[in-house]
Amino acid sequence: MTCRSLKGQSLAGTLPPEFTNLPNLLNIDLTRNYLSGTIPPAWGSMQRILNISMIGNRLTGSIPKELGNISTLTTLSVEDNLMSGTIPEELGNLASIERLFLNSNSFSGTLPASFANLTTIKEFRIGGNNFSGKIPDYIGRWQSLKSLRMQASGLDGPIPWRITLLANLSDLRISDLGGTAALCPPFVNTTSFKTLDFSFNKLNGTIPNGFADLRKTDYIYLTGNLLSGTIPDWMLTTGEIM
Repeated sequence: MTCRSLKGQSLAGTLPPEFTNLPNLLNIDLTRNYLSGTIPPAWGSMQRILNISMIGNRLTGSIPKELGNISTLTTLSVEDNLMSGTIPEELGNLASIERLFLNSNSFSGTLPASFANLTTIKEFRIGGNNFSGKIPDYIGRWQSLKSLRMQASGLDGPIPWRITLLANLSDLRISDLGGTAALCPPFVNTTSFKTLDFSFNKLNGTIPNGFADLRKTDYIYLTGNLLSGTIPDWMLTTGEIM
């Protein structure tokens, strides 16, 4: 088994297509370097790779559609780069993906309809981009999802109500949505949340009664909305930050 971790080594230059010559390579971790250029499409032929992490480099261009061919890939992280373009539909073929981090780039367009197939996903981050369109309803069917971060993604509301009912979700951060004002989604029998951030989403109406299920939530942020009515007493006495 070959494992390669070169993070934080001040590496410069471009990404080598020649990684495909290492048939037993399982992990490419080049986090926090000074790498530039694009991700080689040839990497899509690596059929044993589990993790590709490029956090905090200077990569440009779009995500190659060929990466959707890697059926073993569990983590794809390109956050905090200079990448752009639309997300290829082919990424919806990632049958084993658990963590998909696209945040802090300049990606645009809508989220692919094929992402409805990502039923193994546990963590999804797309904040700090220029996406368009509404939050897809299919996210509410990702039953394995534990963490969803969509702060300043460029997407419009409303927040699909099924998302708040996902049983394994404990970290939900959706903020700075575009579009028109909308009601806050309901929370029913939801006790697993640790962090909830619905800031700056043009949410109106009253705080739903179902929020009472969030009494054990450590952090709740509802800043910059259009909510009205009274604040439930429990919100003033529980949690670390409310």
